[in-house]
Amino acid sequence: MRVTSGSGISSIISVVLLILIAVSVGIIIYAFATGWVGSRLSGTIGPSTILTIEKGWCNVTLNYGSKTVSIVRAYVIDPIGHVYMQTYSNPVQVSPGNVSEVTVNPSDLTLHIGYTYKITLIANDGTEASTTIKAT
Repeated sequence: MRVTSGSGISSIISVVLLILIAVSVGIIIYAFATGWVGSRLSGTIGPSTILTIEKGWCNVTLNYGSKTVSIVRAYVIDPIGHVYMQTYSNPVQVSPGNVSEVTVNPSDLTLHIGYTYKITLIANDGTEASTTIKAT
C-alpha cells in the first residue's frame, strides 16, 4: 500500500480542532445548566410554590412551597371542553405549609351528576394546581 501526502488537514490540527469544539460545547452546557438551575434554586425566576388540591370540589389547597401566594383565578373545564373562569377580587392567601379553603363556583357553570370536570387554580406567581372531580 502506498501512502501519498494529500491536501487534507493534518492529524495534529484535526485533534486540536476536536478538543476546541469539545471544550466549547462543555462551556455552553455548563453556562446553561448553572444559570437555569441556579435561578430555579434561588427562586428568582418562575413559581416558588407547590400547590396541591387536597380534596373535593376544590375547597382545600395546600402550599408545599416557600412563599405565601394568592389564588387569583380558577378554571373549570367541563366534559365537552368548555372553559369557565372565576377571578377572585379578594384572593385567597395560601401560606407555606398551610391549608386554605378556596371555593370554585363560576356563575355560568352548571354541573351534571356523573360527569367529570377539571379544576385548575392559578396563583399570583404563576403556580398552578389541577385536579379532576366527578360531580355527585
